[in-house]
Amino acid sequence: MKTGIIVASLLIFALCCMPVAASEPGNRYSYITFESIEIALDGADAVVTVHYSIDTGVQLLVMLLGNQDLRSKLLRSMNFEDATIQYADLNRAVIAVDDVSFDYGDGSYWFPRHSFMVTIPEVTIQTPHSVRQFGMIQEIEEGMGYFASRPQQ
Repeated sequence: MKTGIIVASLLIFALCCMPVAASEPGNRYSYITFESIEIALDGADAVVTVHYSIDTGVQLLVMLLGNQDLRSKLLRSMNFEDATIQYADLNRAVIAVDDVSFDYGDGSYWFPRHSFMVTIPEVTIQTPHSVRQFGMIQEIEEGMGYFASRPQQ
């Protein structure tokens, strides 16, 4: 009984300490502050590594109650369809995204325009043959073409 009251009190305290969302997105989404994202493209799929920090008051709740809320907020803020979280802790997550790029055949692909729900301070997109970096973006506006590391059979 006492444990339930303590957990409920901590939860209410954490909710009261959360900042109100601004009309223009910054690099925060709820209690998560985003630092950088690395998108590794190969074939039509991608692996997205997200680096972030969690508000100090919420870290204890995540450790006690689990990271399901953190996982859902990460997926929502990254805004990818067909994404699943492979790993998530208090400062890093690895997300697998199926069919994120269009397959034009012969090993050529197009990663289309993509919008995040927050502004990301540093975004790195890595293909098998190149690396592109962006700073303080909410949207990858132009998309990019690339070739797979080896021809598809």
